[in-house]
Amino acid sequence: MLYSRGSYLSDGHKISKNPSSIFFSALARGLHSSSAEAIDWGGALDSALNGLYAYTRARRPSRTLVDPLSAFVESFVSGENLVEAVGAAAGATEETKDVEAKAGRSAYLESESLKKEKLPDPGAWGIKLILEALIKG
Repeated sequence: MLYSRGSYLSDGHKISKNPSSIFFSALARGLHSSSAEAIDWGGALDSALNGLYAYTRARRPSRTLVDPLSAFVESFVSGENLVEAVGAAAGATEETKDVEAKAGRSAYLESESLKKEKLPDPGAWGIKLILEALIKG
């Protein structure tokens, strides 16, 4: 389990305040701790998402990168295949177009203008692109 101790994780690694850095660092640690014979992707993803939740109040729907990340992780952990889980993330990204920002940078902007423009959250869009690249090879 990861927990905050100032600017460090319980395992001594310095953390960034960037949510994607927190998630991917926790994912890498989770994968590194898996055995070479059987990588536990679901466990590592779930642990990384919970690690991220320790540092942000954002929960889906929040108009942040948490929206596609949580949709992807929850879908994958529940038994959906990679393509289906990426599809869930893409759908969650599109849904951010209509969500009032509750956390992240978008919360500091005028929410009505974000809804009027019908643009997805930029962080969510970036996560969607990374995940889609996984299935494109």
